[in-house]
Amino acid sequence: MCSTFIEEAKKALSLAFKEVEEFRRDREFLRLRDACEKGWLAIVLVTDALLTEFGFKKPESYVERRTFLKELEKNFLRVAELGLRDRFGARGYYLHILGYREGVLSEEEVVEELEKAKKYVEDVEAIVKDVRK
Repeated sequence: MCSTFIEEAKKALSLAFKEVEEFRRDREFLRLRDACEKGWLAIVLVTDALLTEFGFKKPESYVERRTFLKELEKNFLRVAELGLRDRFGARGYYLHILGYREGVLSEEEVVEELEKAKKYVEDVEAIVKDVRK
């Protein structure tokens, strides 16, 4: 299940960057909103992968994800050092709230947030790989 979440997260992120490329061609601002929501989906999926890998049940809400990440930070120093709980919250605010729901992020801001999402996905994937060794 964990591998599936990670692969789906990568696919969502790839599609998010494609939305930005489409926006650059047709200037349809809804594409930026769609890019943000796909970026947020990537964060949710990869977070679920991390949490289930560490034995947590699949979270059912944003609140559960934040709670489980906080618990994980207490017991796994690398998660705390990488600030995954704070980064999760920040991407939720920027991508989901400002980017998707309010539609106020510029093209440059969307790309910046997607790059941060990409780094988050990479960091989580590295942790999961290390745990499996």
